Amino acid sequence: MEFQVLGTVRAVEAGSPLPLGGPRHRRLLAALLAQAGETVSADRLTEALWGDDPPRSAGEMIHVRMSELRAALRPAHPGPVSGDGGYRLDVADDELDARTFARLVTSGSEALTAGDVTAARDRLAGALTKWRGPAFGEFAAEPFARAEAVRLEALRLQALEDRIAADLALGRQAAVVAELSALVTDHPLREGLRERLMLALHRCGRQAEALHAYEEGREIFAEELGVDPAPALTRLHTAILRRDPALDLPPPIATPLTSFVGRDRDLAEIRARLRAGRLVTLTGAGGAGKSRLAVEVATGRTAWLVELAPLSHPDQVAPAVAAALRVRERPQRMLAALLAERLHDTAGLLVLDNCEHLLDGVAALAGQLLADCPRLRILATGRERLGIAGEQVWPVDGLDPASSLLLLAARVAAIRPDITADSAADGAAAQICRRLDGLPLAIELTAAAVAALGADQVAERLDDRFGVLGAESRTASPRHRTLRAVLDWSYDLLDPPVRRLFDRLAVFVGGFTLEAAEAVGAVEGEPPVAWSLAALVEKSLVTGDGSRYRLLETVRAYALEHLGDDADLRDRHAAYTLGVVSSARRALRGVQEPVWLRRLEAEHGNIRAALEWSLQRGDAGTAVRLAGSLYPLWDRHGHYREGREWLARALALRPGVPPLVRARALDSAAGLAVIQGDFAAGAAAAEESASLSRAAGDPAGAARALTTSGLALFYAGDTRAVDVLEESVRQARAAGDRGQAGFALMYLGATDLARSRFVAAFARCDEGEADLRAAGDPEGLAWIHIVRCGAAWRTGDRARGVTELRAAISGFRSLDHRWGLSICLQMGAEVAAFRGDLSRTIWLAASAETARESVAAGWMPFLKVWFEALVAAARDALPVAAFDAAWRDGAAAGLDRAIASLAEDLVGSPTEDLG
Repeated sequence: MEFQVLGTVRAVEAGSPLPLGGPRHRRLLAALLAQAGETVSADRLTEALWGDDPPRSAGEMIHVRMSELRAALRPAHPGPVSGDGGYRLDVADDELDARTFARLVTSGSEALTAGDVTAARDRLAGALTKWRGPAFGEFAAEPFARAEAVRLEALRLQALEDRIAADLALGRQAAVVAELSALVTDHPLREGLRERLMLALHRCGRQAEALHAYEEGREIFAEELGVDPAPALTRLHTAILRRDPALDLPPPIATPLTSFVGRDRDLAEIRARLRAGRLVTLTGAGGAGKSRLAVEVATGRTAWLVELAPLSHPDQVAPAVAAALRVRERPQRMLAALLAERLHDTAGLLVLDNCEHLLDGVAALAGQLLADCPRLRILATGRERLGIAGEQVWPVDGLDPASSLLLLAARVAAIRPDITADSAADGAAAQICRRLDGLPLAIELTAAAVAALGADQVAERLDDRFGVLGAESRTASPRHRTLRAVLDWSYDLLDPPVRRLFDRLAVFVGGFTLEAAEAVGAVEGEPPVAWSLAALVEKSLVTGDGSRYRLLETVRAYALEHLGDDADLRDRHAAYTLGVVSSARRALRGVQEPVWLRRLEAEHGNIRAALEWSLQRGDAGTAVRLAGSLYPLWDRHGHYREGREWLARALALRPGVPPLVRARALDSAAGLAVIQGDFAAGAAAAEESASLSRAAGDPAGAARALTTSGLALFYAGDTRAVDVLEESVRQARAAGDRGQAGFALMYLGATDLARSRFVAAFARCDEGEADLRAAGDPEGLAWIHIVRCGAAWRTGDRARGVTELRAAISGFRSLDHRWGLSICLQMGAEVAAFRGDLSRTIWLAASAETARESVAAGWMPFLKVWFEALVAAARDALPVAAFDAAWRDGAAAGLDRAIASLAEDLVGSPTEDLG
């Protein structure tokens, strides 16, 4: 339903006017709409219907007409309501064309003020299409409607002026001359229309007519009002006489030759900031696409692009801006003042591109222009902010993965038309985009190599990215022709101490904290690391969130070239990394375990780098200490294969490793081998670990190795597992290691599950839980819950089984323990099977199997039996197509999605749907 007053008064439903009755019904509706949402008194309505000669029964007659009007409007609208001595028609903002019109006019005028002339023109033109004739039609001169009709007509004229202003800013002067001439004739005293007519005529080359329009207006103002034209009109007259270049449209910003990809959020946020403020600076690393993004923001606006990269001195900034604005220098006048005079009344956007090497000059000029030109907005780009009041900074990062792939595929297809965009966006292409950090320039330069060599070949050679990406863009500025040139530009702008820290930070892989940078990168006699690091962040060569920092991979590769072979620096890095890992090891059997696991995962790149360096140096002490302390990270997060490889290489360096250090590393190697099903290797490593621990007088280490030995026997189906694990419990208690005792008891509970001794499994878990809670071990408690889940499910206690499964999911999730979560998915499939949802059963089973295989974990024998029986039963009951579809979808779900989906299945009372 829409009520319309911008023309003949009517009510429209689904595009068709409603029959309202006779003329008095329309008159009543017009009177109510003139004060929509307000109570109109009975006296005013009486006057509206009968003027000064109402009938005696006017009140009753109005009541009847209102009832008839209400009936005509229903069911689309409830119609007028009575109260407070009159009637009121409540109308939503989108139900009255006058309100919609006013809203569009306000939005269009704001866009015009902000310099977004394309949006302004579209909104204002849309607003004006709402008009079908004079406001309130034949009632426009009636007392009840006159004031509102006059207000709406004034708003219409303002909307016309603003729409024409937008047309002029878009270079449509020829199209609006006739319209303006007619409007000036109809409204000769309206200076805004006359000003626009003069400007349109001037831009059409009709200077004489423009001057005549001014003289005609001057005479009319003098004769009818006794006043001179307004200062703005007089200034325009003078400028036309002088043929001032400032009256010409800004030269259009060159349309880029290539398509613009992605950045929807960036565009929306930057435009919003330009509406809310007047200075926005885009910062980011070289090649991030700041200039291209700024051009896209400026498209469709009154805008001037000033390219500052070729300049070499801050004093050259103002002349460059003057050239872009076609402002000529004058004797005895400061150029900045002339620029401010030119831009004083302009609602335009000044784009200052590549400011980083001229910050003082840009900041000074931008500050003055913003102070003197209240409608001007400035969009700056650079590797650091300008640092002046009112500045809003928008960091420009690399493209998201989807946009990166789209950009690479499009550019490759442009070079090789026989390569479609879909075929160019394969797995190797995704790897290229990721390793290039989504930097548009790097991706664009890579396209030529991909087109020539193929994505697989380029991906394999990205370690030498500056060689692979050495092709030049002949049309780019010199500093953007190659990836190395981009980084050379940034590097050369750094102060020498900051440059040296930048080189040293290349030793970190995957990121670093301030503490790490200070411990590894500090050099006596150099400025504080925090100071230099802040400078690198400011210049967009280092990214960070205040707690962790990193060099983009391309930037790091560049820094590594400058760093060279600095053995002392790499030794400091390895020593610092070992310190972090040692601190984590001491905290990884307690309530802080999830926190430290996240820290270790964040440091995984540095850990790998430190391990590789230690192995290359033959530093067995550091290598074995590092590798032997990382079992929790490799186990919880599923890095089993990688962990075994590091441990094997480290343990091969025998000299210089204390027995207890070697024993811990061997126990780690044993645990990982067992989980992967390599029972012989696991048993041998565990036996050597136990022997070394006993010889060194470490009963806790011996108990730990016994637990691993028992686990290896259990996996292998050897009945001796129970005796070994029970001995491990005894030795752990004797050593005072309750956490180790609790783990051994949990494994004993699992052996009870395997032997269908479910009551015993509960008892073992209850005893182990007490030890693990005393030790504050969240991983052990998660395993207790999953073992009890299995026992409860097998004894028919479905409610308890679901409760324990929820607790296990929560525990394993907090640790990102992928193997444990895969078992949770298997038990979730058991729940789905009990509920009779066989497709869901297979979906969860497939996701469980995929998760287990993704970390290369072996099977606990009894879990494999349970799994195969579950899948076989569902396969027998489901059609082949349904089984295959459910398995395929579950396998493709991914662990995070599968676990979230399972958690939703388990929401609610544990007994719901469980019989």
